[in-house]
Amino acid sequence: MKRTVLASFVTVTLMVGGCASKGGASADGAGPGAPITGLPAPVPTKNDCADFTASIKAGGAGGASQAAPGALPADAHPVSLLECVMSMRDVPGQGQWRVVDTVRSTGSVDAFVNALRAAYAKPPQPTPKKSVACPAIGYAEPWIAAVDAGGQAYRIAIPMWGVCPAPDPGVVKALADLKTTVVSTERINQTESPGAQAGGCAQQFAEMAYVNAQYSGSGPDRLFFLAGKPANGLRVCYYKLVGDYDKGKPAGDFEAAATLTGDQSTVVYDGLTKAPVATGKACGAPASEYAVISFAGDGTGWSVVELDGCKLAAPGSGPNREAPAAVVEALLAAKK
Repeated sequence: MKRTVLASFVTVTLMVGGCASKGGASADGAGPGAPITGLPAPVPTKNDCADFTASIKAGGAGGASQAAPGALPADAHPVSLLECVMSMRDVPGQGQWRVVDTVRSTGSVDAFVNALRAAYAKPPQPTPKKSVACPAIGYAEPWIAAVDAGGQAYRIAIPMWGVCPAPDPGVVKALADLKTTVVSTERINQTESPGAQAGGCAQQFAEMAYVNAQYSGSGPDRLFFLAGKPANGLRVCYYKLVGDYDKGKPAGDFEAAATLTGDQSTVVYDGLTKAPVATGKACGAPASEYAVISFAGDGTGWSVVELDGCKLAAPGSGPNREAPAAVVEALLAAKK
């Protein structure tokens, strides 16, 4: 099949800083308008995704935790391309999983190889006469390898070029035009359970009432819910804190989900809206069970209500409140 998502090869991430000026240096030490020079040495690699997958299983970042990619050797004659891609994927009835796809080209790679070699030899772009401010963008290196007829593979770097260095556009286009197919998929770990997925809940959520109690103080008073009463009721996601957890910002695992409508929704909404601010109430430990409440339908207006322990309620913004007993009881009664 033809590649449809270029982002699997070039991912952009906002970075801090990042500007180039006339006579300044780019990331590889060349000034604005400089050609691609000092090509990295070729990097032989395995003709499979075994090491990439093992790195992710060990908690690494796949290609980022392996040797840096290099240039295609001058005497190499690739006949195919291999790509290792980590992504999140929904599995019907089994939630969301982190997976690694082994992707291989299905047609000629000559156009890509030609574009790559042309980028290596590309002359410099004219140096700008005025200072240039470059956008703060970082490009994550994809894991791709060129493979010759004998099975020898080389991990390939996408050349960077331009006043504001970016992946060479000719190489990017040639890469996007390649026809590929997924030859195998390996599941790494489940990132979202079927219950959390069906309930529209995150697999983990921080115990923000405890966090607020430790760091926020009382703060300025404001409405618990900034929006009016939700027309579609309230969505409730239940979490349980077990085992070792981050002492500064503990996060529990999803346990159950429910949708509150009618009288149940009214009891919770009105109770939290009128709940008193928890001024001066110390809380030495997080709750072991708590609920995250949001508006059903659009998921806005989240808040955290402790179901045991100090029984604090944290709005999306503003000081903690004392969770009314009627609210806690209604939330426990709705838990499935």
